[in-house]
Amino acid sequence: MPNRFQIAQHQLAYDFIIKRDGKYCIACFINNGIKRGPPAIKLQIDHADNNPSNWSSTNLHLLCQKHNLEMRNKPPAEHKRLIEDYSAKNACVCARENYHSPTITAKEQVDYASGSPEMQANDIFEQRWLNFMHNWIETNGSIPKSEAINAGALIAGCSNSTTARYLAKYASSMGCFKESKDSAGARIIVYRI
Repeated sequence: MPNRFQIAQHQLAYDFIIKRDGKYCIACFINNGIKRGPPAIKLQIDHADNNPSNWSSTNLHLLCQKHNLEMRNKPPAEHKRLIEDYSAKNACVCARENYHSPTITAKEQVDYASGSPEMQANDIFEQRWLNFMHNWIETNGSIPKSEAINAGALIAGCSNSTTARYLAKYASSMGCFKESKDSAGARIIVYRI
């Protein structure tokens, strides 16, 4: 029987994952487009690396029992690759639907208001920039890379180098945006999925 610490740790992790990813099985959602969760099904915390003692937030995801059992039977490298893919796709959908990102969710766990001036500024700038990006891409389908950096800096109230770093993060392989080229060969930013 688990002790109180283990129960509390499990509940904190579960609550964090729901806030970050949503209250549904990410495998059901990505594979079938269905957000299956309570009360219809019980969700379980999956450890992407198959190590139940690794409670790092990036290692934890919610799966239904069926998908959790399927993942446990896969080799650890394949399990981790699939979960990271599901998580990245889910983050893209969440970002589009809520203008919210896992980074923003993680920031809510840290007291940025009493942090360094850089932390306080970043807390404001990143969300402004992310909202700007979503609004532009939803309206126009894409945004020129230079506008994502330069107009994004103007809207967010920060430097171009800061928005360039935001773009690099959110256009990484796990981010919700990707860099592409338009018909004229200009670099543009679009949604990953």
